[in-house]
Amino acid sequence: MVTSKSQALQKLLLVVGLLFFLLVSLNAHSQTIQHNMNVELIPGLKSIKVVDTLRFPKDTPRKISFLLHKDLSVAVLSADDTLTVLHAASGDETFTEYGLTLGEGNEIATLAYGGVISGLISNEGAALFGETYWYPKFLGQMISFDATVKAPSSWRALMQGQVAKLEAGPDFTITRYNEIYPQQDMYLIAAAFKIYSLTANDGKLYQVFLRKDDSALAQSYLSLIPEYIRHYSEILGAYPYSSFSVVENMWESGYGMPGFTLLGPSVIRLPFILTTSLPHEILHNWWGNSVYVNYESGNWSEGLTTYMADYWQAEKSGTAREYRMNVLMNYSDFVATNPDKDFALKDFRGRHSSSTQAVGYGKTMMLFTMLEHKFGKALVDKSLSHFYSSHQFQQASFVDIQTSFEKVTGHDLSGFFAQWVNRTGAPEIALSDARVMGWTDGRYNVAFELRQLQTPVYDLDVPVVLTFENSQEIRLKIKLNSSRQPTVLMTSQRPLKISVDPDFLVFRKLYSEERPATLSQIFGSPLVHFYSERGHKGAEGFIKVWSGKIEGRTTSQYIEDGAPLSDEGALVFVGDAPAFAEFVRAQLQDQKFELTNQTITIQDQIFDLKDTSTALVMGLKGRKGQTLAWVRWSSGSDPEEWASRLTHYGTFGILAFKGRPVALKSSWPVSATPLQSEF
Repeated sequence: MVTSKSQALQKLLLVVGLLFFLLVSLNAHSQTIQHNMNVELIPGLKSIKVVDTLRFPKDTPRKISFLLHKDLSVAVLSADDTLTVLHAASGDETFTEYGLTLGEGNEIATLAYGGVISGLISNEGAALFGETYWYPKFLGQMISFDATVKAPSSWRALMQGQVAKLEAGPDFTITRYNEIYPQQDMYLIAAAFKIYSLTANDGKLYQVFLRKDDSALAQSYLSLIPEYIRHYSEILGAYPYSSFSVVENMWESGYGMPGFTLLGPSVIRLPFILTTSLPHEILHNWWGNSVYVNYESGNWSEGLTTYMADYWQAEKSGTAREYRMNVLMNYSDFVATNPDKDFALKDFRGRHSSSTQAVGYGKTMMLFTMLEHKFGKALVDKSLSHFYSSHQFQQASFVDIQTSFEKVTGHDLSGFFAQWVNRTGAPEIALSDARVMGWTDGRYNVAFELRQLQTPVYDLDVPVVLTFENSQEIRLKIKLNSSRQPTVLMTSQRPLKISVDPDFLVFRKLYSEERPATLSQIFGSPLVHFYSERGHKGAEGFIKVWSGKIEGRTTSQYIEDGAPLSDEGALVFVGDAPAFAEFVRAQLQDQKFELTNQTITIQDQIFDLKDTSTALVMGLKGRKGQTLAWVRWSSGSDPEEWASRLTHYGTFGILAFKGRPVALKSSWPVSATPLQSEF
């Protein structure tokens, strides 16, 4: 029970904490460029008009420069301040660089700017971002703002920050937003939205902005937003903004801004978004939108958000092991087979390919998984909370994350972070000489050797599992920081099997035998050979789509030409050629697979060939590491649309579609692996 004295002490500590946070916030605010803006959106003219009074920090030099959209004209209204063009936009550049000279002693300047921003302001709505340069961007400077936005009467404007005023007139709406905390960019979204709202017990406002009435969709989001925010607040600290909104965009997108996420018309209606993108984008309000990334030393935000959102959802659904395996498979398929595409985490800036995602998202996510394996979930959460509270509304780096973990755990982690953040590549682990050496003093001696095949070696905590009768297990962590680590364990029972990292807890290169064959092996292969029948309807279009998605080199040939199958790269059979069916039948004779002229049976499920499209991926017998995919489609399918859909299912090796619904998605089972030995 809490006594009145302890309650008083708690209140005092709370007040002291709030005062400290306020002082930190005010100090940060004094270092920002403060925009006091009057904005008018004129959608019929696709234009914007702004009067912007800027207050600069005291140490700002008299001569400064900024970037503004090339189609916006600008004038300086404040006395004694002057404006010059430093660099006019040319080619594909979207901005003009201006020089602003402040009058002697001036800390305030007023600019008026306006014009047409094509494509981003129209009768459908407005969507303006930092990279739009719709306001003066002083590079490297944090900003805060007080913005009043005038828009048509049916419209509602949305920015980050707190709504300070909302006024509706016969021909216009006026919305005022105030953001006192340092921001990297300023966003302005506006349209004729249908707005659904929920005010939580803590006073925070949760909203859904839709372009047409859909109460059921809005409620599906509003039912989950408070739960996600409460979850992350309990781990990291209070949600940093006064509201969170899900906003429907004019085009397909999946953006996370401070205080809201901007989702495309189709994306926002996908049912799985509620448990994938939604928690991910909410969490970005802590990572990336309030603790900012120091990109010069690596983008840690995406991988950390993946660990705490996407991986967390996998843990909730009982698929965490599969998720980790898929992360390692993506690295193997898109990076390990293409070493020139590898890079260190300190060099990750953003995702623009499957290989950058495999490293920047996947490897970073595994870094935190390995920290959890080393210290436990509670200490990881405590370390991340320390990191958040220490760097809120500031830029932070991997070094800052390391510092927080060291302070909380009491361990020197310089070597751990150096090997995972500063190095390229991944360890290759081997198991050798595994044996049971007989009975001594009532115990069995289990001997084995762990090895690292790459140089230099990593300092690893390698999980080892001994399995006994009745599925009993002993789970161990073996320190592996040399090229060879002989180990002898004593057990009271004779083990049946030893497995090394069976749950994929170490970021490492995979053996082909320990992972299922999947489409990602095709998409990531440095070389892919397509085979089809001459004149087969749709084959050419299918191959064209996949060739554009595959990161490596591709070739295409007809089976009528009689050339033997290549023994290099990945192979893709396109279409229903009898020769393909015969070859695949032989390859899968040990699997649950049957094929007739009318049906295909996969893992005990029977499908009619005429109305089922399938994709099957398999490792080729006698050709270690070489993969074959056989893709075919039903008579009513569009081959190019089918090809495009398959690119979203890279983690599967078995796919069957009856029309649009997925009838089966799976992979062929994995047999014994080199990291496993039976006694």
